[in-house]
Amino acid sequence: MIALRTKEPFTQPGLARRGAPFAILLGAGFVLFLFGTPRDWAYFVAALAVAGGAFAAAWLVPWERLPQFATIVPPLAVVLAIVLLREGQGGSLSGYGALFLVPTLWVACYGTRVQLAVVLGAVLVAFWLPIVVIGEPSYPTSQWRGGGLLVVIVGFFGFVIQQLLDNLIDEERRRLDAERRLREASAYELHDDVVQSLTVAQLSLGLKDPEGAKSAVDRALKVAQHIVELLLTSRPDAVSPGSFVREVDDVAAARERR
Repeated sequence: MIALRTKEPFTQPGLARRGAPFAILLGAGFVLFLFGTPRDWAYFVAALAVAGGAFAAAWLVPWERLPQFATIVPPLAVVLAIVLLREGQGGSLSGYGALFLVPTLWVACYGTRVQLAVVLGAVLVAFWLPIVVIGEPSYPTSQWRGGGLLVVIVGFFGFVIQQLLDNLIDEERRRLDAERRLREASAYELHDDVVQSLTVAQLSLGLKDPEGAKSAVDRALKVAQHIVELLLTSRPDAVSPGSFVREVDDVAAARERR
């Protein structure tokens, strides 16, 4: 959630867990290269070096010291690695075009909208530039249409993913704020309940009613004990408005039902 909130995808906590699915998908492309033809190993080695450099940079570079937009560099390097891998196995007929989804979805999940637009532009160039520079038969003119459609579709879903994640983060922020306000309200309620019980105890003593005073003090102690229990169990969801003005037994029973 930290990486999603801050849009800093290479934050160290959880980086391996976040990056593993994308690394596995990209690695599958390199493995499949071994079984396809034709194979130009120079492009394979170059693609492997670029991809390895991108992953090493993602892990080792102190991104927190750099401008946020700099985090676009590793995904763009992965786009270049896919271009090399694609060229090394026959161009558009290699079937590696689907791998462009890997850096695009990474940025959709952990980047900004501007970064996503940049990666989509890079993917479009990766499809269209070889048509102009190399041409047929490796890159037929049908790739104008195929590349354009892929970028439009992936871009649509990428921006939808970003919007859904933004909504999720906003909902999480509202939930945390509601929990904070609930704890504050419960704390004030606890204070009032304890003060009320102690006031009753003081009045009972003034009226020569030791039993009433003892009962009021016992109630205050039970309520205080209950809030300590809630704090020690780290269950802020168990605290609800009114929980400190009911009998302690009723509160415990309600909590068990929840």
